[in-house]
Amino acid sequence: MVQSLDKKWKEFLFSFSGFGPNFLMVLMGAYYTDALNPVAFEGHSTYQAIASGVCFITPALFPILFALGNVFDGIIDIPFAHITDTLSTKWGRRRPAIAVCFIPMVIGFVLSWIPIGGADNPLLNTIWVSVWNLVFFAAYTMCLIAYYGSLSTVCTNEPQRLRVSGYKSFFDTISYCLVYALVPLLLDSLQIHVDKFVFICTPLMLTMIIPLFMIKEGEKYGYPEDAGLKAEKISITESLRLTFQNKIFLNWTFVNCCTFFGLQMFLSAMNGMIIGGMGFNGAEMAIINTCAFAPVPVMLYLFNKLKAKRGVRFTYQSCLLLFAVAIMSFFFASTFVCGENNKAIQYVIGCLGGVCGSWAIGAFFMMPYLAPAQISSVEMQLTGNNHSAMYFAANAVTTSIVGAISGSLVYEYIKNLFISKVAPGVIWAQKAEDASLAFGLGGDLSEVYNLGNLLVPFIVCITCVAGFFIACKMPRDYTPAILAREFKKMDPSLDISAIEEQDVPEEKGEIIFVQVGLSILSGFIFGFVWLGLLLKSNKRLTGKGSVAARWLLGSLVPFAGIFVLLKLRGDLLETAKNKGIKCNIPAWLLVASGLVLPILPVNVIGQAVLQHCVNKLYEMEG
Repeated sequence: MVQSLDKKWKEFLFSFSGFGPNFLMVLMGAYYTDALNPVAFEGHSTYQAIASGVCFITPALFPILFALGNVFDGIIDIPFAHITDTLSTKWGRRRPAIAVCFIPMVIGFVLSWIPIGGADNPLLNTIWVSVWNLVFFAAYTMCLIAYYGSLSTVCTNEPQRLRVSGYKSFFDTISYCLVYALVPLLLDSLQIHVDKFVFICTPLMLTMIIPLFMIKEGEKYGYPEDAGLKAEKISITESLRLTFQNKIFLNWTFVNCCTFFGLQMFLSAMNGMIIGGMGFNGAEMAIINTCAFAPVPVMLYLFNKLKAKRGVRFTYQSCLLLFAVAIMSFFFASTFVCGENNKAIQYVIGCLGGVCGSWAIGAFFMMPYLAPAQISSVEMQLTGNNHSAMYFAANAVTTSIVGAISGSLVYEYIKNLFISKVAPGVIWAQKAEDASLAFGLGGDLSEVYNLGNLLVPFIVCITCVAGFFIACKMPRDYTPAILAREFKKMDPSLDISAIEEQDVPEEKGEIIFVQVGLSILSGFIFGFVWLGLLLKSNKRLTGKGSVAARWLLGSLVPFAGIFVLLKLRGDLLETAKNKGIKCNIPAWLLVASGLVLPILPVNVIGQAVLQHCVNKLYEMEG
């Protein structure tokens, strides 16, 4: 077989292949249901809804259909995985599946965001988007299953598989950084609603065609199985039996289900908890999420260091416990606990929680690719059975079911529940205003709280703790030698001596400086965009300064950002004074934060203070 990833840059590029579809899927998971039904925002006006305060779907029916769509997405993984595991064409096994499903994936995604019935026909919208959800989920699943299924063959050994999984985790981190840190800022700054933003980003789907050129299989290169497809043919029944009777995989699956139940609910509810529960705007939301995602590459470096000493099981358990602690910050930083005018303490709690959670985020991205790939690779070496895509399919079907229950069903119903400190009971309502009237508060929203936003942290915390205890059943590590011994426990007739004697060269991990560089790219990338938006806003409001020149100076010259932000301060304060607006922008804060944060586009402290003044000026214009 021709080696597909024979150069390091090819490993990086191959890992990038799923970035576009995954980014848009994360975008959908983060904004889709709240965009159609913005009740969790508790009456706050936001561009994260298709139209603020307008519900485009039927709240009682949509959660059921959306949950069924997610379950369907998981169930079809099984036959799709079998197809791509056993497909025999002159173009190979994996590539045809990607090529055939690419166009339906794009069309289904776009039409899912278009409620054709408008605000007056929620039932039509519910049926329409549910149908296109099914099309998108099915096509997306086939593309990604084929892509993931190729990992066990395009990678030639464990170190390469670890690198590719690590790069994949890095790009997943980028996706989540952009979606949760940059997108809220962009929506507010550009004043564009999320559905329009989604359409602008849709061309990113094109990254999915990269594997068509990188996977070396088919008649031209020789089949991935070397000896041909015949010896590898496994019936779907046999493939399912091998997968779901594999105790190593099942133990991982139980842990992953606990993780995913909480993670999916958290990701679905995050915007509601920050905007509705904490009362933050897009820029403030960006700062909180940056604290969670910016340190992830460095945390992955430390994760791998700890994993090398204590094993995957111990390290992953530490992730579950820290995430359980981190998620509770959303409750303690909510206005229900802190009140309406305590942003400082909310920042402290939210940022500390984000940093704690960053320890787990990278691992949550990496393990669902690493564990099945390692298990299937060792199984192929021991038994000759190559059905790697079925492991990813089983991974997907189980997480789809628990994700549908948590994020698509439970959360979608509890986010319509409201409570009040001054009135007893729990009210189910489509809007915070309706709940206020039902409580007898005359439409006053200051004493009405979304119960779903308050319950989510507790639910996620409980599932993470449950996952911690179930993880005790996992093997200490997922190296080939340890996995081979686990396989021998299941089948004593297996000869594992060849794997135990393999002399796989130990590769050094990436140096910390590289990981810091990845942190800047993944967690702070929104800072480069934010600086540009601030400069553009300043030009519009004051008519002063060159946007391009100041952006290049502040972005590329160390410490020059101090000068750029000070000039911005002068321009904004002068304009604010002329308009009778009071803005407090301490010069010492811009200098001090610029010295501490020499990569100046990540100076979120200085930029946040300036953004606050810009927002005041825009409010005066409005």
